[in-house]
Amino acid sequence: MPLSEIYIKLVVGFPRDPKVRSLVRYGTDAGLARDLYVQMCLYCRENLTDGFVVAEEIGALAYPLPPDHANQLAKQLASVGLIKEETKDEAQGWQVVAFVRRNGTREDVERLSQVRAEAGRKGGRLPGRKPAKPNANQVAKQNKSMSNPETETESETESETGKTKNPGVREDVERLCIHLADRIESNGSKRPTISQNWRDAARLMLDNDDRPEDKIHAAIDWCQDDEFWRINIQSMPTLRKQYDKLRLAAQRGHSPGGKPAAVKQTNYTDEEYHSGW
Repeated sequence: MPLSEIYIKLVVGFPRDPKVRSLVRYGTDAGLARDLYVQMCLYCRENLTDGFVVAEEIGALAYPLPPDHANQLAKQLASVGLIKEETKDEAQGWQVVAFVRRNGTREDVERLSQVRAEAGRKGGRLPGRKPAKPNANQVAKQNKSMSNPETETESETESETGKTKNPGVREDVERLCIHLADRIESNGSKRPTISQNWRDAARLMLDNDDRPEDKIHAAIDWCQDDEFWRINIQSMPTLRKQYDKLRLAAQRGHSPGGKPAAVKQTNYTDEEYHSGW
């Protein structure tokens, strides 16, 4: 994949996150620490490290600051909970806490790469979808309905929705589907098949329902951490149908029946919990 096509996901409210704001205690270092955090995210995405940065890289990422200053900035980020010190494969380093939740794992990226490669081999078609062969009547009807190209305008439906009949392979849709399938499987259930219905539901949540991808991601984590909802949310179409109920339940901090939800996820900020999805 060309470098120009590699991106990271960073929530637009990042500068207002309570953890980021708390860096103000370090004075002029606050901005430098915030910049180092972004550099660490870029490093993790480019090298597919699942959010891990080896300690030796911190100096290079904070250049031209001295290495000692760079290490001090890393400790400041850890003190507010944005990163944590960790050992991986016997290497000392730092784990960016929210990286995987927002940007996926190496395995997620490789799956998406396979999906895109397969779609390319099939001429851009979604997996398992074959092009329909129009019959003679359809061709005749289409030719009859074609307007003069000099006076043709968008139809009202096309103008309002901006949708196309074949949306193609979308990375945001695939990320959401893969994440829900992963969470269902991690709860001990058989891994579900990511069907076209799943992709359609994810796409509609993003495009028609105006749900941000990170909020849908959070909804998936919340429902799969909850003992009641994990049983009831076993597919992407069901997630879309029940989304508002999940959002309201999460805001209340309770499962159905008024009992506190058994939420295991600990990487959300207080702002994310209370703002809902």
